[in-house]
Amino acid sequence: MHPKAETIIRDFRGGSSLPVLVETSSGSKCIIKWKGTGEGPLANAVDWTALWLARHAGLPVPTPHLVTITADLVDEERDPDINDLILRSLGINLGVEFIEGATPFDRRLAETTDVPIRERIYAFDALFLNIDRTDLNPNMVFSGNEMYCIDFASTMAIKMLLNGGAYSENLFLPLIRRHPFYCKKEDIEIVQPIIDAEALEEIVESMPDEWLAETDRTKQDLLTGLTTIFEDARAILERRLSLLDETPLESAEARKARLLANRKAFESKWPL
Repeated sequence: MHPKAETIIRDFRGGSSLPVLVETSSGSKCIIKWKGTGEGPLANAVDWTALWLARHAGLPVPTPHLVTITADLVDEERDPDINDLILRSLGINLGVEFIEGATPFDRRLAETTDVPIRERIYAFDALFLNIDRTDLNPNMVFSGNEMYCIDFASTMAIKMLLNGGAYSENLFLPLIRRHPFYCKKEDIEIVQPIIDAEALEEIVESMPDEWLAETDRTKQDLLTGLTTIFEDARAILERRLSLLDETPLESAEARKARLLANRKAFESKWPL
């Protein structure tokens, strides 16, 4: 049995998917990533998989948990948007370890972090096409002098394995080029993440079956795809880091136009 969310301690209105901090029946505190928002359980599945892969690859990330959401969490005195999310997210949701005293990303502080850690983060994001760690949205926080990478729901290589999509990597490279730890290929020591077959299978099998209910993909599809990526990781990174060096930085105007187009596409798919 997975721990149950007992109490909502606070909500984070700044988040687009209204994440909340809860206390669970095990006494732990977790940030709940609702499976009833946006892309549904798929975002939970991508985030869960990427967080565990990142941990095994030596990245500093908070521990992911599985947390059960029940209708008991509804409170008529609470924001109706959150109550609606609760009812749309009944069952197992992704819970991410709460980092006490977390502060926003600080580039000057980040530059004091060990170079191998920064290179490992950049290489991981490049390998798995994580497009949601940019200069404007680093998705990293600090607790004291410790840095943590958070939010891997836009890790496109894993998302494509789970939704059957097939998009050109060139579509994502301009965003990865804006990575806070971007550096030229010649200046980075490429250390490919290595995860043994047993650990990889354990990560995939630990995912709740209900998160894949809305797709036609299976856990075996995910395992096969991840295995292929890890087998070819060195070659993928060599080629992709070279391509990133050739990718020009997107202008402010171009970025504004792209974000507007993305927003319109999202709103047409998920009307309010």
